[in-house]
Amino acid sequence: MPRPRRISDEDVLAGALRVMFRKGPAEFTLAAVAAEAGIAPPTLVQRFGDKRGLILRALAQDNGEFASAVAEAPRTRGRASVIALFGLLTPDIQDPDVLATGLLWLREDFRDPALNALARERWRMLREAVAERLPPLPVSPELAARLLEAQWQGAFNQWGFFREGSLPNFVADSLEAWFDLAEAPRR
Repeated sequence: MPRPRRISDEDVLAGALRVMFRKGPAEFTLAAVAAEAGIAPPTLVQRFGDKRGLILRALAQDNGEFASAVAEAPRTRGRASVIALFGLLTPDIQDPDVLATGLLWLREDFRDPALNALARERWRMLREAVAERLPPLPVSPELAARLLEAQWQGAFNQWGFFREGSLPNFVADSLEAWFDLAEAPRR
C-alpha cells in the first residue's frame, strides 16, 4: 500500500518555483527542489518524471495561478487597472542578480518549445486582460497591450542597470509615463 502524501504536488511545485527564482537553469537541480520542498529527490522523479517535467509542471501551475489572479482583478477600464495587472507579474526584488537569473530562464523560454508555449500562453492571457481594461487610445487595444508589454519588459532591464528605487515602483512609473504619452493630445 502506498504511503500517503504529506506534501502536495502543488506545494512541491511552489517550492520548485522558489528554487527557479533563486537559481538559473544550470544550477536548478532536483536535489535543490527536494530540499526546498522537504522530500527526497526520488519522490520528485516518481511524481514528475525528470527535471524538465518538474519545470514544465511548475510553470504550468504558475500560469494557472496567474490566470486566477487575472480573473479576480478588477475589470474596470483605465490605466490603474492595467498597471495593476502588470504588478501581478512584477516581483519586489532588491537584487539585480535575481533579475539576471530570471533572464537566464527567459532564454530557456525562447529555446525550448514547451517552455515557449507556456510563456506565450501567459502573454496571451495578459494581453487579453490588458486589452479589455484599456482606456480609449489612438491605437487598437491589441497593439496597445503589446506595446505596454514591451514597456514593462524594458523597464525591468532599465531597473537592472540603474537600480532606481524599487522594481515595482520603477515599473509602475514607467507604465504611467507610457500612458501619459499615449493619452497626450495630438498636435
